[in-house]
Amino acid sequence: MNKRTLALIALLMTFVTAAAFGKMDELNLSSDNGSYNDSKKIFYAQGNAHITIDENEIYCSEMEIHLTKDDNVEKAIFRKNIRIFQDKEKVQIGGEYAEYFKKDKQFVIRENSFYVDVEDEVAVFGDSIYNYDKEKIAIVQGNTRIYQKEIFAKGASVKYTRKDKLMEISGFPTVENQGSTYNAKKIIVNIEANTFSLEGGIDAVIINEDNGTE
Repeated sequence: MNKRTLALIALLMTFVTAAAFGKMDELNLSSDNGSYNDSKKIFYAQGNAHITIDENEIYCSEMEIHLTKDDNVEKAIFRKNIRIFQDKEKVQIGGEYAEYFKKDKQFVIRENSFYVDVEDEVAVFGDSIYNYDKEKIAIVQGNTRIYQKEIFAKGASVKYTRKDKLMEISGFPTVENQGSTYNAKKIIVNIEANTFSLEGGIDAVIINEDNGTE
């Protein structure tokens, strides 16, 4: 596909988004190759695909932009080497497969998923991530690992509330800090204060800094 056709697709995307919102709200799309299926109302982009949508700057290898019957943007699908940058929140999200539901402003990311809060120097890895922009909440599920300064934690699920800077870990959670290991029914990590609290069924192995024994 030549540059002229790609430019036309990008222009069409701008007007489609403008119609959806009733105002000139640009949605810029670029890629090495692209096409549009009018019967399915889907834009396809392959190779170095890039789009900015709802203040999310997204890079990936392939993407699909799905429209409703009324030509409103319904959702977007991203595949391979996905990197999502939210500069306002200083957050980076990624994985190998992602869906974005525009009405709810919700990302669902799967396969080698990660969530990084750059400002608070915390990174979370897991099997899947559900990121709710409206509620400022991220839920990471499956084999979750948290790296935050001197704290390392893991569990089955993590709920991160960005407003309160709290990570609630459940599902046999464990936290390691300065050589000591703590287990509990629930562990809450305060990202801003770099501290954690334990709730229910506490079991700990605490290292004495003076002599290196329990």
